[in-house]
Amino acid sequence: MKLLDVKDLSKNFYKGDKSVISILSNINFTVEKGECFVIIGPNGSGKTTLLRIIGLLDSATQGQIFYDGKDITKISGKELTNYRRKFSFVRQKPVVRNTTLFNNIAYGLKVRGIKLDEYKKSVQELITFIGFNGMENKNARSLSGGEMQRVAIAMNFIINPEIYLLDEVSANLDSMNVKLLDDFIMKIKQDKEKTIIMSTHDPLEAIKYADRIAVLNNGQITQIGSPNEIFIAPKDEFTALFVGYENILYGIAELDNNTGLSQIQVGDIIITASDQQEGEVKVCIRPESIGIVKEPPKNTSYRNTFKGKIENIRDLGNICHLIIISGSEKFLITITELSKEKLGLEIGSEVFINFKATDVKIL
Repeated sequence: MKLLDVKDLSKNFYKGDKSVISILSNINFTVEKGECFVIIGPNGSGKTTLLRIIGLLDSATQGQIFYDGKDITKISGKELTNYRRKFSFVRQKPVVRNTTLFNNIAYGLKVRGIKLDEYKKSVQELITFIGFNGMENKNARSLSGGEMQRVAIAMNFIINPEIYLLDEVSANLDSMNVKLLDDFIMKIKQDKEKTIIMSTHDPLEAIKYADRIAVLNNGQITQIGSPNEIFIAPKDEFTALFVGYENILYGIAELDNNTGLSQIQVGDIIITASDQQEGEVKVCIRPESIGIVKEPPKNTSYRNTFKGKIENIRDLGNICHLIIISGSEKFLITITELSKEKLGLEIGSEVFINFKATDVKIL
């Protein structure tokens, strides 16, 4: 069932010299009840502004938001307050009140007119859940940033909203707090009556939680789809780069009628792809999809094998990025540090790289 419908939403800011800065432009999407809808995009793409408008904390310059069929961009007063209470908003930088941890978590229930004896047990159980048992009377602002984020999440969890708005909440968390956040989100997702709209710049986080993903770039949504659709079939170069297709090459594709495969002339090499397309194309290949060996591979099922030379090596802890020059093109591949050592790879080494036709995405 469609719960939220965002139509033609735009947001402009006006500077002192009367010039206009467009933050969001022509935003359209729907969110189903019980869905986890993830908005991914780089810093400055407009994710926070969009969530604030959805949560009725800011107003749009134009456009409409329908909540269960009701246009909530045209309401005010008590009705606005009632709809705001259907949302919770957890910010990237936690906001807590200058009072005890218990009072912070209980605040949302208190302002809703619920009496202490009705919520005391629930608040205490949640304090135990977030690992703060015995710290009920500690001032929340004396906690570390990660601890305050735990309190902020608990403050929004306990009010039992219909939609949880989570704005890059894991961006500054350590592993312990990320695990706690994961527990919260998974607990919410189990309740099919609750809906999550969250933003992140981390593609792996989007894969983990999302039922559907919207890609936001420069204030515009460039693609919406399931995680598989976004990561396996990106529709444009920005999305391909952002979600991990770091090899993007340009060429001319022709369809081989005998095999049903595309043959793409990229510089002075030909790449075979299972996608069927013709004309000018962009070829996308994930770094981890490319294999590397020192000797020419024999009896391989890989359709694409090229001889090359290592131009550069980036050591990234347990993994390495290798830049391979093959003919007119450069390829980025990812291998483990152990594999690099076993193969004896170094700058200048001659190697063979290979990848499957199914690993090639054509845009």
